[in-house]
Amino acid sequence: MNEYSRILIEEYCMSHNSKKSRHLWELLDLSYQVGSEPTDDDAIFLEKVIQSERNSELKEALKDLDGYLFR
Repeated sequence: MNEYSRILIEEYCMSHNSKKSRHLWELLDLSYQVGSEPTDDDAIFLEKVIQSERNSELKEALKDLDGYLFR
């Protein structure tokens, strides 16, 4: 996964206090853990977040995370 994508997602999570940001933080944490398995619910959540994201840079970072975790 691209380090710049991780930084963008981390910045988002640190500047927002919401269920969405906490869940994204958990998924980002999974990307650092070797052998961890995200769930189907995680995939659905991330896909919905990607579809609704308006910030193009963050959207690309989320797509990068999706590709890393689920493909």
